[in-house]
Amino acid sequence: MTSEEIGAGMAEQLLGAVRNRVPVVDRVLRLSGGSPLSEYLQQVCQFSQQSYQPRSDIADVIYEYVAPLLGEKIAERTAADFLQHPVALTANHHGVDFFAQSVQGSLLFGLAKRQIEGVTTLPVFSCANIPLDNLTYPRGALLYACNRDAGSWPLRLPAFSNKYRRQLVARVKGLDRPMLQQLVKRVHDLMGHGIDAALLETLLELIETEYLSEDVLSQQGYAAQSVILNQRIWSRLFCSSASMPDLVTIELEKLAEGLFLKDLHSEASLVAQLFTDPLITAVCKRLDSVPGCWNQALLEQRWSHRGELEQLQTSGCGTFCFWGIDKRFRRIPLMLTEISGGLQLCGCDDNGEEYYFCFEPAALSQAIRDGRLLPSVFGCFLVIALARGVTCLGGYYQGDYLPQIQAGVVEVLQQNNLPELAAVIHDSVTDGYLSGMQTIMVEQGEFLLPAGLLEILASGSISVAEFEVILKMSLRDAHSASLTETVADVMPGVLQVENRLTQLLRSQREQLSEKITIRHL
Repeated sequence: MTSEEIGAGMAEQLLGAVRNRVPVVDRVLRLSGGSPLSEYLQQVCQFSQQSYQPRSDIADVIYEYVAPLLGEKIAERTAADFLQHPVALTANHHGVDFFAQSVQGSLLFGLAKRQIEGVTTLPVFSCANIPLDNLTYPRGALLYACNRDAGSWPLRLPAFSNKYRRQLVARVKGLDRPMLQQLVKRVHDLMGHGIDAALLETLLELIETEYLSEDVLSQQGYAAQSVILNQRIWSRLFCSSASMPDLVTIELEKLAEGLFLKDLHSEASLVAQLFTDPLITAVCKRLDSVPGCWNQALLEQRWSHRGELEQLQTSGCGTFCFWGIDKRFRRIPLMLTEISGGLQLCGCDDNGEEYYFCFEPAALSQAIRDGRLLPSVFGCFLVIALARGVTCLGGYYQGDYLPQIQAGVVEVLQQNNLPELAAVIHDSVTDGYLSGMQTIMVEQGEFLLPAGLLEILASGSISVAEFEVILKMSLRDAHSASLTETVADVMPGVLQVENRLTQLLRSQREQLSEKITIRHL
């Protein structure tokens, strides 16, 4: 960020810098920045009336995923609600959610779904092919109302030890009793060290009553544990009269896996038609370097350096349709190539070990079942948003790359004499955006801080009266309130320079104190 972008009105300056870097935020604020959230939430929940493949396929996978974790009744409701209103939130990362921006994004999604008659569940298709120490920190808990050292704020409290930090949420083992007992010790050690006692007591109570419950500890993986914990903790956020739908988090990749296992063996499916030459080669070329897809040059470069570990590069490579998963449960970028007259996916792990996957239905299906392949962003949205016309409300990056993916697939279909199929795929709503906004902040001295999960729980349940305040807030103000986390994502390191974090928090107080819901601990 340049010195010209810094000065009085830090929030205004930083929001302008974000808009310069993120086209989706700029577009939404240009078109609807002054609109109340109530109006925007109605607009953003639109969906196509037609789909190429039946959405009942997704409802079936939803039921199969949810029933063992949350019970048959809520699984039935979630599947039925989805068929009635096929709009899902895809902005969140999987794991127990303490991240203020996504907790409050789910709140906005809940307020939108709350207006749909008969709907009692919120389908959140959350990305699980992320490491535990990702920005949203699924590795443990986040505390915002604490000392504001820019280098270590918000405070991170790990539930998983350091050796697990790079493992994927989708594959990492579940939390066990000794791990949680260690977390309890960490929390007790923080007592009296400048952190509000109410936050720490709230976290301890969650650990004792929810994390340590037998049905959570009995789950094999953290991904499954997160589904149960998110649903239970969500219900604590609201007063009894709020009538907020139940939160149901579903791994985006698990949902896509179920659909791929069906589509790979159905000749009429979008996947089956695209996964044959010459269409698949055309897709590979057309979407090369599109965000959310793959960079063929970097993938080839990585492959050529597989014997020189110091030369291996992962950043920016992307992957073709699927990630390979290595023995340490880490991702392997894969590229499409022809070997001995047949198409294969190939790649190497960070130790240079080679991996090959035959690009034909039976082999791909088996690799998915074995956990050796994980659908990529492109793969997930291919079978969910494009093939079945689901509106996916994503983050500020998805709102840019998903329309590009849609345009590329439509173009390939048109060029290969499939105009009717192209027309249906073209009608899918792909520019849905519901992220980068916050509507509740917590007061600490002269500052307003983001209200994450713990701050909201510790300051009391959200009331219907607060819903009304939230819905009257403008999109522009909601984006301004979320700048601490948006800037950390879009412009890493900017808030760690000099006293910029303090300047931003002071600026937010001046700008938002009369417009936002303020909580007190």
